[in-house]
Amino acid sequence: MLEGDYLELANQLKDKYDEVEQKLESIERREKELIKDFITGYGVIRLLDHLIDINPVGYDNEIVILVECLRGFFSTSIDKHVL
Repeated sequence: MLEGDYLELANQLKDKYDEVEQKLESIERREKELIKDFITGYGVIRLLDHLIDINPVGYDNEIVILVECLRGFFSTSIDKHVL
C-alpha cells in the first residue's frame, strides 16, 4: 500500500469517526431534553394529584381517575427509563 493511499484511508476513517461522534452527541442532547420533559410532566401530575387530595370541594370522578392513572404511568416510566 502506498503512503498516499494510507493517508487517504486514515482521513476517511477520521471523517467517519467525526460523523459518528456528532450523531452520538445529538442523541445525548435529545435524551436529556426528553428526560427533562418527562420529569416536568411527572411533577405537574403529582401537583394535580395533591391539589385533588387537599381540595374539600372535590372533583368529578373521571378527572380523579385520569390523574391517578397518569401519575401511575409517569411513576412507572420514570423508574424504568430515568432512574
